[in-house]
Amino acid sequence: MFAAVPTREFEMRFNPHSQRGMPPDLLDYVLFLPSIWLTCSLGISLRLIGSLFVVIPVGVCLAYAVLRRTMPPRLLSMYLAFCIVIAILSKFRVLPTSWQIYFMQDAIIRQLIPVSAFFAVAWASKAYFRRRLVDGDVFFGAPLFLFLSLVVGPAVMFQQGLRYQGEDSTHAVIALYGAFINNVLIAMFFITGYIFLATDWRRYAGLIVFVGIAVTTHFAQFKVLAGVAVATLLGVHGRMLAIVLVTALTGIYAVGINYVPEIVSSAPNSGIRLAFVSDALSSTFDTQGIGIGFGTESVRWRYQFSGVKEFTFLPDPRSITPERLLTLLSTGVHNSFVQALLRTGVVGFVLLLAAFFAAFPHRSLQRDIRNHAAVLFSMIFITCFVNPALETPIAVVGVGFVYGYLLALRASAQTRAPVGASGFVRPSPGIPLSGANPAQMPPRSAV
Repeated sequence: MFAAVPTREFEMRFNPHSQRGMPPDLLDYVLFLPSIWLTCSLGISLRLIGSLFVVIPVGVCLAYAVLRRTMPPRLLSMYLAFCIVIAILSKFRVLPTSWQIYFMQDAIIRQLIPVSAFFAVAWASKAYFRRRLVDGDVFFGAPLFLFLSLVVGPAVMFQQGLRYQGEDSTHAVIALYGAFINNVLIAMFFITGYIFLATDWRRYAGLIVFVGIAVTTHFAQFKVLAGVAVATLLGVHGRMLAIVLVTALTGIYAVGINYVPEIVSSAPNSGIRLAFVSDALSSTFDTQGIGIGFGTESVRWRYQFSGVKEFTFLPDPRSITPERLLTLLSTGVHNSFVQALLRTGVVGFVLLLAAFFAAFPHRSLQRDIRNHAAVLFSMIFITCFVNPALETPIAVVGVGFVYGYLLALRASAQTRAPVGASGFVRPSPGIPLSGANPAQMPPRSAV
């Protein structure tokens, strides 16, 4: 088995004077890293590659994981397999129906691609970070990742004339620093690493960037994450704070769906998201918990609330091309967990939740490492809870990248040697932790 990285070695990886271990190898440089670099460099403009998304990063990440002979995430594999079963049943139209009207067979594959992408990137990231954890340089190449994510990606989006909610390109690009899209999620992995684990000037640089985004962005989701990070830095137990966050968001939605018209009147964006969730729950009830399957729409085309003008969320399907209809049928309900409940029923929902919480930070981790992991877990939970993160290419790679790291970290914690007198674990004997010879590394299949 892979040996766990001892606490001191993990903390010292931001020390410029610490000894560096074995750098990434050919597979890293040819397959995994270019896929993530490309994603960081494009941001929302990842849509430009179109169907090539299936090749890179999805296909390339899958090839990397297989060549690493790393065991795939078990629960996530079960969820993907169940989605495929539901997709086959959807093709033959044997699943129950609710209020949905339109169906396209081509939409089944379209709706499965992001789920497959999450699986492929998560598996590859787990394989990559298992090696990095053994090597003792988890945050290898951080400056390049940050440059691509925070400079190149926004520049490409600006060049493409990105617009967001009526803003011009400049304001839209600036605002998206606070959106949990691929390049931001990956950048936050490294920035929060600086904040929690560095001891030099990079910690303060990370804090400046993090707080600067939180103050200037209009995205409430980033402000919530900032609150979690600050509270953790001030001494609040990271794992407990993550649990409180999950409970609080779930409770807010549980109460809010009972007051959708009132919330739409005061906060239309929040209200319509709650309406999506409410409709998804009604579909789950109509189908007796089986789900509607794939190939049909997730949200209504129009919404009418008492005292509010009719809200047209999607255009009249009779006035658009089949290609446009195919895209609209894949619009999510802005909550990936509820989306799973809608399409795959109670069974799929439970499988996704189990897979997601399999990445929850292990309690045996050293405090700073555990708190960093808890903030990352909170970030991807918020992303999936308030966005269609697992239904769109512009977020699923970033979520998979962070999720794979959390899986690798938890697996490393669970395979530690017996706890020493100090209360922290000791590395397994005979396993080199830095400067290792590849021939001395443990087998890749033992994960």
